[in-house]
Amino acid sequence: MPCRSWATPSSLPTTPRGSSAAHCKLSRKSNPQTRRGIPSHRPSHRFGLNRRRFGSVPFRLSVGLDSIFFIPYGEPIQAMFKNARDLSMKPIIVVAMRDQFGMPPADVAIYERDGSGGSAKPLDGWEHMDPAHRIFHSQHRDLHAMLNGASLEGMTARFMANYTARLRATAAVGDEWTELPDLFALLRTDMFHAACTSMVGERFFELNPDFCRDFWEFDGHVLTYLRRPPRWMAPRAFAVRTRLLESIKKWRQYAGRQFDAADPALAAAEYEPVWGARLMRVRADVFAKAGASPDGCASMDLGLLWAANANVIPATLWTLLGVLLSPDLAARVRAEMADCLDTDTDSFRVSALCSKPLLNGIHLESLRFCTAATSARNPVIDDFRICGWRIPRDALMLSISWFGAHDARFWNTGRTLPDGTPEHPVDAYWAERFLEYPDDPASGPVRKPAAASRRPAAKRTPAHDKTAKAISHTAALGGYFYPYGGGTRICPGRHLAKQEMLGAVAVMLREFEIELLDPAAAAKAGPDLSVFPTGALGPDRKLAVRMRRRRKEEAR
Repeated sequence: MPCRSWATPSSLPTTPRGSSAAHCKLSRKSNPQTRRGIPSHRPSHRFGLNRRRFGSVPFRLSVGLDSIFFIPYGEPIQAMFKNARDLSMKPIIVVAMRDQFGMPPADVAIYERDGSGGSAKPLDGWEHMDPAHRIFHSQHRDLHAMLNGASLEGMTARFMANYTARLRATAAVGDEWTELPDLFALLRTDMFHAACTSMVGERFFELNPDFCRDFWEFDGHVLTYLRRPPRWMAPRAFAVRTRLLESIKKWRQYAGRQFDAADPALAAAEYEPVWGARLMRVRADVFAKAGASPDGCASMDLGLLWAANANVIPATLWTLLGVLLSPDLAARVRAEMADCLDTDTDSFRVSALCSKPLLNGIHLESLRFCTAATSARNPVIDDFRICGWRIPRDALMLSISWFGAHDARFWNTGRTLPDGTPEHPVDAYWAERFLEYPDDPASGPVRKPAAASRRPAAKRTPAHDKTAKAISHTAALGGYFYPYGGGTRICPGRHLAKQEMLGAVAVMLREFEIELLDPAAAAKAGPDLSVFPTGALGPDRKLAVRMRRRRKEEAR
């Protein structure tokens, strides 16, 4: 994307906009042929919407003075993910830290000096590097460790408690119907507070009450930062980033005065209200040992907070909107939710929510529908090849998940209507797209033979949903679906993201009655392509709703 990746928020230094590229057949002994792209400030989604113009093999785009090797979905992207040992994310991480998150040059050098790779075993020639300076491996190791197991369970439990408490305390919605101009604005404010408090502790927003507002303003300027304009050309963008970095520094200084993040007495504590999650204390210790400055540490933490929130919250909006647009789907979702409610604790069992077929299906369809995530790599060997095509050492390779996720030749689009059009085209949200029903050979995410697509559609019920299976594994989807990247560098925060998405939707539907004021207009909402390809894309319009609290007997 800027790929909103937990381990290493990666970004495009430039994006191929308005390219006139057309694929030509090449010898597999040669590099992919160059195609000239013309940089502009227009959205870049058009450059790959028509796969016929590019073919299914890697090709090179010249963008200004830079070259980018575009890796198509399908077999090529699978090959890229499988060759993690020969690939690095270092150059794109440096770009993200420097340009998007405002890291000072001296701290960028901490990343630049590390050529040892992200694996436990250093790359050849780097065996004697000080382990404290292996910043890529340290971050990869710690994020995978702290976003699984007991640490993950604790973070999710805190998020659910925080989010439920915020919704129950909000003055924006009462017992009577209240009209709100934008559902997404409400969702991103409350989810962001709940998620950040779970991660960085209760004191953070006490010290920085405007951080949420500044964060979403910053998020709206991501493409501006990546174009690297001088500060005087984008004063608002740079000013809001400065405010965020100063807020993080204030919190880190406060937390450091309370106690040492490396204090052995705190080693086993998964959470405390000053530093927040154990992940933040571990990261603080890693940064200190690597020699990072306070400004550099703030940039790293801003990158983590952006990666942790800027994807999951827009994706949650599409999950919730899909439910609100269909009374039938809403009833089926509530039936699954009811099985997951622990009446003793008055809370949802998130692991149960994440195991339900229909909830899994709508989660996956939301990611397919709205995500334009960029996976970027650079070869660290001289003779790196993808599907027989040679890519030079240190060349930038990237792939954008949107294109494979919207290829109508691969995805199931439902039945064929009498006029010959698909029932559920790939540019529309279809809650059942990823679900495979045992009694329906036309179901499942992959396109079916023409005969199956002409069978009449069956009306689904909660009983049907219990027999369904959500299909998401790599073998079935063949490089067409990779919202979290892939291989050993797949996003380590994907499990937390799923739990937050489904948990937030369940709590919203339980606490409130929600009705769209203009369902017809809401049904036309699509991902905001003006910010393509920055990960999960929010809606291209405001979604006005009316809401009221559910009565206690209705909430159960």
